[in-house]
Amino acid sequence: MNEHLNRAEWLDRKRDTGRLRADAFQRDEQMENLAKLRDSRPEAFERLGTIVRLSLGYYENDKKIAAEYGRDVTKGAN
Repeated sequence: MNEHLNRAEWLDRKRDTGRLRADAFQRDEQMENLAKLRDSRPEAFERLGTIVRLSLGYYENDKKIAAEYGRDVTKGAN
């Protein structure tokens, strides 16, 4: 048990969830294509399922956070 607590550094200070999300971000060409579809053909995008649209929102939010932390979000291999 003690071993697990030693690895959980965030227990004694505020957890930097922004940094964690920025570190985990990976560019996804399918999501990039969905964003292009949303911008170019909104009526087709609206017909997609709710989960797909929500996923794009989460992806774009993570991308924005990664950019704020200085990550290069324009390349495929982050």
